[in-house]
Amino acid sequence: MLWTRSLFETVTSAFLIATLSRAALLPVSLNVSIQSENMRHILNWSSLQDACCSVNYTVRYQGEFEYMQNARWQDEPLCVNIVKTECDLTVALSSDSDYNISVLARCDDSTLWTQLPKSFNRRDTVLRAPKMDVHQKDGQIEVLFGELQNHIKINLKIWKEGDEQNASIKEITDQRFYYDVWQEGGGGGKYCLKAEAVLDLSNKRNSTEIGCVQIEEPETSWLIPVTAGVAVTLSLALALILGLMTPRCSFWLRTFMLRKEPLPEVLIDWRKPPIFISMEAEELTQTVLLLGPSQEPESILEVKETSDEEMSPRG
Repeated sequence: MLWTRSLFETVTSAFLIATLSRAALLPVSLNVSIQSENMRHILNWSSLQDACCSVNYTVRYQGEFEYMQNARWQDEPLCVNIVKTECDLTVALSSDSDYNISVLARCDDSTLWTQLPKSFNRRDTVLRAPKMDVHQKDGQIEVLFGELQNHIKINLKIWKEGDEQNASIKEITDQRFYYDVWQEGGGGGKYCLKAEAVLDLSNKRNSTEIGCVQIEEPETSWLIPVTAGVAVTLSLALALILGLMTPRCSFWLRTFMLRKEPLPEVLIDWRKPPIFISMEAEELTQTVLLLGPSQEPESILEVKETSDEEMSPRG
């Protein structure tokens, strides 16, 4: 019995010593900090990976809305029981109120709660001008911007070197922007650009450095009006020639395609009476009378006279 009690006390003491030793290894705080640039808010804290066998973190925040509801704390859904030591709170901190932010760390069976030293307001974000790359291509100025935020307005200022007072201001809504020098009425020369970021929430402004590009005059710019003039002149001349030649050409075509056969002479002078020619030929015939011995002379004579009448010419 004494040996069992002694063993229990030894195990208990060892457990307490190990627990107290591990608790002693935990830092007092997690060194929570927030980095906010151009309305993007990233919360960071120190890691407990070396002091714990298993560890996870949960981020909570409390704004004016949460405070009015019995001062409750709201868990950030994307940062619950995570292993990494940062959390993006850009969407969560979406109002202009002050926010209290804290991190709850679970180290094995221990917990450590650390709050941001002071409240955070998104108006405190650091405004930086966007990254800008300028190129020229065929009389156009191409401008490429880095990441753009909805709450930050970007104004691009473009002017010809030496004429900044007449600069053109363009509001940027996309990461790629084109400026056509010829369409805007400019000519060849050196053009300079500067982008300005404006945060209306806090009336902050920040500008990029000035970038300039050289736009060359096209070597064949005079060919455009000359070519247009020649084309118009040739078109007018061709239209005039075709207009003059159309009647004659149409007559030639009709003569060639619709060739007529010559008319008969009868149809040429239709007023003369037609001449009819009889093609019937009369043949001379002789009648031979054969008399039989029994026929009478009178009947022979009558038959002869009849034959003579038939052979006489017709009047």
